[in-house]
Amino acid sequence: MPANKKTKAKLKKASERSKKVAAKKIERKIEPVDKKSASKKTKGVTEKVKKIEKATEEVEQTEEISKKKVIYAEIDEEVTVVFDKVKSVGVKHVYIVVPKRAILFQSGVNLRILKRKAEDVKKKIYFITNDKNGIHLAQQVGIEVYNKANDEGKPALFSAESEDDKMRITPLRATVNEVTEEAPTRLKEKKLSISELLKKSGGKKTVDISKINDQTQKPKKAKPKFVVIGPSRKTLMGLSAVSLIILFVIIYIALPGATVYLTPAASVLEKSVNITLADFTRNKSELETKPPHVIASYSINTTHTETITHFATGKKFSDRGANSSGKITIINTTSNNWPLIPQTRFQTEDGVVFRITEGVTVPAANSNGFGTLETFVVADITDAFGAIVGERGNVDASSFYLPGLKEDSRSELYAESYEPMTGGVTDFITFISPEDLSAAESRIKDELIKGAVEELRGAVNKKTELVEGTTVYTLLEGDGAVKTGEVQFEIPSELEGTELTEFTVTGSVDISGVYYEHDQMLEILKNELLVKKSPRKELLRINEDSTSYRIFEWDEYTGKIKLTANIKGIEQFSIDPEKESGQKLLQKIRDHIAGKDIEDAKSFIQNLPEVNKVEIDSWPAWAPTVPNIPDNIEFEIRDAVSVGE
Repeated sequence: MPANKKTKAKLKKASERSKKVAAKKIERKIEPVDKKSASKKTKGVTEKVKKIEKATEEVEQTEEISKKKVIYAEIDEEVTVVFDKVKSVGVKHVYIVVPKRAILFQSGVNLRILKRKAEDVKKKIYFITNDKNGIHLAQQVGIEVYNKANDEGKPALFSAESEDDKMRITPLRATVNEVTEEAPTRLKEKKLSISELLKKSGGKKTVDISKINDQTQKPKKAKPKFVVIGPSRKTLMGLSAVSLIILFVIIYIALPGATVYLTPAASVLEKSVNITLADFTRNKSELETKPPHVIASYSINTTHTETITHFATGKKFSDRGANSSGKITIINTTSNNWPLIPQTRFQTEDGVVFRITEGVTVPAANSNGFGTLETFVVADITDAFGAIVGERGNVDASSFYLPGLKEDSRSELYAESYEPMTGGVTDFITFISPEDLSAAESRIKDELIKGAVEELRGAVNKKTELVEGTTVYTLLEGDGAVKTGEVQFEIPSELEGTELTEFTVTGSVDISGVYYEHDQMLEILKNELLVKKSPRKELLRINEDSTSYRIFEWDEYTGKIKLTANIKGIEQFSIDPEKESGQKLLQKIRDHIAGKDIEDAKSFIQNLPEVNKVEIDSWPAWAPTVPNIPDNIEFEIRDAVSVGE
């Protein structure tokens, strides 16, 4: 049984109790005893006390051993594993720390094998344990058992977390477990008092009772002292350097981190579905059954009236306006004379047109050079683009070409001026031209149709306001969705030629359309997008503005409109760390890029079909590679749409 604090306390109490019992026995005995008998009794008691004290001293003896001689056996280690540890220790005496309920202590055969194997390699083993069964088996096999001692030399449970380079152990002795007390017994003879006993001795040498308890104490064995020699300065510096190197290695390996920003690959998802809009009044019974892809519709009619203002574009010279004029030199590069009729046009690069006032013939080129002819020209009222010329005709010396000639012949006959044109004055009067009346007619029709659709939208929005926003109504739009009547307008014919800068036109049109519940239509389209979506992707956004319709059947009798609705959305690969597929992908990336160059890691990730864009931020910033530890690599997923915005 291992010695512990309770055992020692019990031994001390037993020692004190034995001393008191011995003294009381001698004092209280009243029967006559002789000196020899008393001495014998006293000697027996003294020997008992000494035996107890010796056992106590043996328990208190401790010794210190270096932890280099100590190995630790795990609770589940077999005898072969423990022997391998014993063999690897480079000392002759090996102390094995064995926890309670270890497999090693399950049978004495294990201990015999371990002891024999240790002796084969010339090693002596000792056990340090608190396991009762282990202590018992070890004593049977002949292996000495120790118990770890605390700083006071007292038995204590062993802890492998001690930082002391040496450990104190206490040997276990069988004498500790054999402490007995001699209980006082009743004497059968007649007891005598001490005075009667002294009288009976008849002057013989008396026994000094007080000396019985005065036992000489054995000097305790001095505990072995170990001298600890402090390390030298060089040793300390070396240890410090090694510690710093280890610290830097740990920082380099464990602390670096990297954050990988992934933008999943995205694509536009488009879906078309056939939907029927059924007039609520005519198809109420059918709508109550809630058939698939059928939505209730409602008719709406309105008359739109609008007035527009149109600006006159006709222009003519006033009495104060004048055209510029001047002289040009016509050049003929051909070998033939070139006749020109009156009002032949000569045009500048800016579109200003000048005309000759009379017919001329330009002489042919000869050996002396090109044929030339100087003539007088006058500018037109408007240029080649229909704008008033006026002062713009006062051009500087320029080149002129004949717009009536073909492109390849214009280099054969052309003109030049060597002085500026003069006399041009800009002053004109605006009037309503026939073109203005025609343009106003087209414009009033377009404005009425456009305004009528806007007015229908406003009427539908008022329907939504009437139900206080619980239902949102939307006007059906698209080719043929809005029906318009004949546009009514009137433009007085007497306006033509009138000198006015602007005039107004008023018109009206009847318009009708159909509206429906917006949320019902959108829900059908969303569900169709989700069905079409790839299982590996997630629907990121639905673009409601992309909704369009194509009416392919309008049954006026049944009040049903069959159309194909089209909607677009954006889907992206799902890289969700909370889902199994996302976890597998991220782990695949971690395992592949750990320890690689950052650019190589980017290239690998960028080539994955699930990824559209990748960025890597490493710490420290100067680190050229991704951390070697995969757990130090973190990921952040960015939505494809948010990155694009």
